[in-house]
Amino acid sequence: MKFLINGKYSVHLRKCEEPNYIYIMKKIIVILALSLVALTAKAQVYVGGGLSFWGSGNAAAFSIAPEAGYCFDDSMAAGLSLGLRFGNGATDLSIDPYFRYYFAEVGPVRFFGDAHFNFTHTMAGDASTSTWGIGVRPGIAVSLTDSWSLVAHVARLGYYEGAFGFNLNTGSSIGVYYAF
Repeated sequence: MKFLINGKYSVHLRKCEEPNYIYIMKKIIVILALSLVALTAKAQVYVGGGLSFWGSGNAAAFSIAPEAGYCFDDSMAAGLSLGLRFGNGATDLSIDPYFRYYFAEVGPVRFFGDAHFNFTHTMAGDASTSTWGIGVRPGIAVSLTDSWSLVAHVARLGYYEGAFGFNLNTGSSIGVYYAF
């Protein structure tokens, strides 16, 4: 289109074209989205979570930890658990990515080990601290149906809160998973 301004000057207006980098980014996003769909169609994604309760004398704690994961094949998975724990006047928030390896299967029961990293932020009154840990957690998964499983962690072994050791109390939990 041409427009005349005071009869002397003309202005040409063209349809605005997208810069080349936007076009390339759109292509990359579409390719990544299609790749994600292809990967999840072949493997299983699971969601669920665990509950745990710990008590000793007058001390007690309760935690809830929703989690999601991705099964690479029948023996390997990776996931992320987010935890919230209340007890003894303190509140803990934790993030816990893990890699899971299933090493034995007997009927509907599968035995596994989680290699995980844990970061926890604790708030108690006006004070707050952050700790981290790395280690392994043995567990058991019982398939109730093709999609539902009951999962339990028995303990944990590794470096937690500044010390190496085996902890039966804080590493135990039970949860339910749903696999898509």
